[in-house]
Amino acid sequence: MTRNLIPQILSQVKRTIYRHQMISTGEAIGVAVSGGIDSVALLDILVNLREEFQVSLVVLHLNHGIRGEEAERDQRFVQDLSKKYALPYLTRRVDVPIYMKETSLSLQEAARELRYRFFDEAIKEHNLDKVALGQTADDQAETVLMRFIKGAGSRGLKGIPYVRGVYIRPLLELWRQQLQEYIEQRGLSFVEDSSNLKNTYLRNRIRHELLPYLMQYNPNIKQRLVRLAQVLGEDELCLEGQAQQLSHEIIKKGNMEVSIHIPDLLRLPSALQARILQGSFEHISSGKVLEYPQLKGLLQMVQGVGANKQMPLPGGYWAAKIYNTLLLRADKGEEKGKGLKEIILQVPGITMLQDLGMKIEATVCEGQASYRPDPREAYLDHNRLRFPLRLRSYRPGDSFIPLGMKGKKKIKDFFIDLKIPRGKRKQIPLIVSGGDICWVAGYRIDERFKVRKETNKTLRLALLKL
Repeated sequence: MTRNLIPQILSQVKRTIYRHQMISTGEAIGVAVSGGIDSVALLDILVNLREEFQVSLVVLHLNHGIRGEEAERDQRFVQDLSKKYALPYLTRRVDVPIYMKETSLSLQEAARELRYRFFDEAIKEHNLDKVALGQTADDQAETVLMRFIKGAGSRGLKGIPYVRGVYIRPLLELWRQQLQEYIEQRGLSFVEDSSNLKNTYLRNRIRHELLPYLMQYNPNIKQRLVRLAQVLGEDELCLEGQAQQLSHEIIKKGNMEVSIHIPDLLRLPSALQARILQGSFEHISSGKVLEYPQLKGLLQMVQGVGANKQMPLPGGYWAAKIYNTLLLRADKGEEKGKGLKEIILQVPGITMLQDLGMKIEATVCEGQASYRPDPREAYLDHNRLRFPLRLRSYRPGDSFIPLGMKGKKKIKDFFIDLKIPRGKRKQIPLIVSGGDICWVAGYRIDERFKVRKETNKTLRLALLKL
């Protein structure tokens, strides 16, 4: 008589959820369902546990536009499954091959990127707290072996995390065979993805060829790979905690850019340097991981001589070493980037620079206004200015006479001397009087417009944060 595995599997998933604090009472959980064994089992298990955790469920399905009628079949199957459980259902149809050509990503990378974009949209549309994914212990073993083959370091070999942000993996301690038995005992149907049977992709070759071969040497090789991931994961948790704490001191994060102060980075042990760089790349790339050879190349660039270097990173990202700063960003950061729209400066008054999160406040004062040496403020001889003043970005060939100098200096050379990165230069406001630059905002005024003994009216400009 076949042993009833259903209670055992439900208990195992409950333990995993509690141990890794995946779910809180009352949360809304999106469940990613492709229609295959793993995702169908995941949905059924969470339906059976939802009263225990007092959560609501939403079914999420993405049609990747890759497998033609088979993909349409999968979509219909998941829609019917949602109706069976009386659950809300959200689907999207995307064209992965087109996106792959547009981004120069591999098919799998493009599919992954669009999949997570869909999940992010679903989180906003349905106010979801978490998204549950159906990876299993088999997926963990395959991932560790695949990353080892590709040359990953210990950070990559820790494998798939149980929790990453809003993404949770409740089945990560169950084997595919257990889910197969669960499906059979529950009398559930599922659909087969024919692409999983093809050895075109590295993961499939590992699953169908390499792992069975290695099992001839160690029948428990998959369990050993999972154990390796657990051991390295524990070590990494400690090191990543240190790296995260130090990151706050030496890096500045934007939405699509990270700036790292190189001298501070190089003072750290190499293990922490690598983790800070890896974490910074994950920040700009929404979770992508640098493989060891790529990370080593980045470290060599940072540690090497030379002030201005750059290198491509996976997924269309770039690293640029500019003097003592390392920039990780989503583009090359060329000077030809978008500049500021030319506008008239309000004098007196306030000119808003929304794109920069700044404003310029202009005040007219009689006589020689008292001033302090602050580069964010400019005091100009009102009578030497030609109004209206204009605000714009740097243009090739621009020059001015920096305060304290006698001859002209090209703005480009001025920026180079100050070690201002190329990608930042067009975001620096220039204040122009007639055809002359009177202030490089935040840096230096022009010698010709400084306040003199005979000045009887002063224009004060202040660059302020909104």
